[in-house]
Amino acid sequence: MSHSHAVGASWTRIVRWLAEHAPASAQALNPPATADDIRELSDGLGFEVPEVLETWLRLNNGSTAKDSRVPAPGGARVIPHLDSKLFPGGEVFLDCRRITGLYQNNIRIAHEIGDPDWWELSWIPVVAEADAHYGLILDAGQRDGSVPVLAYRETDYPKRYASSLEELLTGVADMLEHGRGDGQFTRGYEATVEDGRVVWH
Repeated sequence: MSHSHAVGASWTRIVRWLAEHAPASAQALNPPATADDIRELSDGLGFEVPEVLETWLRLNNGSTAKDSRVPAPGGARVIPHLDSKLFPGGEVFLDCRRITGLYQNNIRIAHEIGDPDWWELSWIPVVAEADAHYGLILDAGQRDGSVPVLAYRETDYPKRYASSLEELLTGVADMLEHGRGDGQFTRGYEATVEDGRVVWH
């Protein structure tokens, strides 16, 4: 099975579990990304969207369906809904628009501080804490064609976190379905359901 097919299979397992056990979380999932969404994301990144990410987004375009936008100086501020936070650290699965915005903002910051290592052009944010510089990146710049996952946070430069998106999502699916697993993303956590949403402890 290819990495893209494995990503699709694992995410389908996660969505099925959410629909059966945590419907409020399932309702936070957006419809699939369209061809126009993917094209706009590619334009915003300045390169082709990796196949594994396109596969994921074409199943659901993020977990931001219940989020709201309020006016703020210079534009608008996103207010995340509790149900958007699907992952063990309370992170949100970003939609195409949020990926583009966060990517471009982080590239701008790296340029302004004169530190290209702070955020490289090939780094695509896909999962993020709503109110902090913390989350996971797909590194699309590997010469061998692999797309490893990096973790970033306020105090650290991004570091290698997992070999693939497939590895992360399979670990989440295993933990939700079986209550066990040793995935990098879920290690030390267990999932419960509160008010119809998945909550990780």
